[in-house]
Amino acid sequence: MILQVKDQLERLHQLIKSGSTGSPAELAQRLGVTDRTVKKYISDLRKLGARIEFCRYRSTYYYSKAVTFRFGYEPVVANDDNSMGNGGGE
Repeated sequence: MILQVKDQLERLHQLIKSGSTGSPAELAQRLGVTDRTVKKYISDLRKLGARIEFCRYRSTYYYSKAVTFRFGYEPVVANDDNSMGNGGGE
């Protein structure tokens, strides 16, 4: 489930970045989700700081300020005093 959402968000980012989302209904169809899900994704990305606008003339979402989309884990540099050797769990 989470990987499917990740893939959808990455696809959404690429479509927004290229200015080729189409209308919200078209975008939902491209992503294989409902219109409501598209609106939720856009809202969530905005809450994370993405400046997403919709151009009615071109019928597309676009970023009004360039962003980079990253999803995943990054390694943490272990401090010798706090290293537990098990991934940092307690």
